[in-house]
Amino acid sequence: MDRDELQLTAAKRLSDNKRLICQWATGVGKSKVAIQFLAVNQWMNCLILVPEQNNIQNWKDEFNKFGLGTANVTITCYASLHKYTDTKWDLLVLDEVPHMDTEKRIKMLQSVSGEYVLALGAVVDQDEMSSLEFVYGRFDKSIISLPMAINMNLLPIPQVMIMHLKLDNTKRNRWYRGKQVTEKEQYDIIRSKVEKAVDAYNLNATAWNKRQMLTAGSERKRFLGELKQDAMRGICAALESQGKRFICFCSSIKQANELGGDKAFTSQSAKSIKHLEKFNNHEIDSLYVVGKCIEGQNLKDIDCGVIGQLGGTQRITVQELGRIMRSENPLVFVPVFDDTKDDSFLFTLTSSIPAQYIKHYNFK
Repeated sequence: MDRDELQLTAAKRLSDNKRLICQWATGVGKSKVAIQFLAVNQWMNCLILVPEQNNIQNWKDEFNKFGLGTANVTITCYASLHKYTDTKWDLLVLDEVPHMDTEKRIKMLQSVSGEYVLALGAVVDQDEMSSLEFVYGRFDKSIISLPMAINMNLLPIPQVMIMHLKLDNTKRNRWYRGKQVTEKEQYDIIRSKVEKAVDAYNLNATAWNKRQMLTAGSERKRFLGELKQDAMRGICAALESQGKRFICFCSSIKQANELGGDKAFTSQSAKSIKHLEKFNNHEIDSLYVVGKCIEGQNLKDIDCGVIGQLGGTQRITVQELGRIMRSENPLVFVPVFDDTKDDSFLFTLTSSIPAQYIKHYNFK
């Protein structure tokens, strides 16, 4: 079954069952299910909810490519959901459906009705699924994981290069808490802090203990991200010298700015959206992002990607991979520190990609 047949079949399932969730890997074409459905039901009024403002234009572009008008279609962000309480729609589309799963949004959605409801998301966990069915009833489920999409020739075969790094434990050239330490010693101190904060929260789940736990976890993330910066710079420089078009997922806004300069795409500046436009217009050939380009972004003519910060959940990792899988022959470079928290983050990637497509290297 090719992509068009898959989308048409899903649109028919929506027509027959009125409730459908497409848990399809990024790049398979979830949004086209809504468009195929509306192509034969152009009289319907439709509300499409999306995660971010720039996702709105992506949907409009898809309608334009299909030659379908949007006179009866409203596209808005989940953040603007309060403007649509007590409304009724023929078709309600929940794009990147995990974004609906907050107490406030669930309550508002209970007053937004849809004769037909289409939910879209690459990875939807059981709690998110339960929230969706609590509001809109039982859903027919169409699931195409990343390995399934590759095996069905819906997505290209990737080459994932895991670049293994080691924390240095020989040179005390870092200052931390008033003393000189090695990279490994500093990491062990931070790790101990995280473990104590997690234990405290598990014993007493107060808001203060939660903040302490999140703060400690963020410090560990920033520390490992900082140490990867030279490796990431080297990988990106090599890709630039080869004329590759790529995206680099950074661990912080500071790192994205330092590595990318005027190619950084972050939440720090609203003007950074221009960098995405420049990439898609071939004015620049790289983007350095953090917390952006995860969901619903189409990157034109991309060749490869660097994932400097793997997601802590499978959903984030699959979304990151999905941006790179837009390439015809995707190359993915992932620097990781062995024997650190990166090991568990790495599992979210290796559990999403068949092992035969992953190669391991010692980074020097």
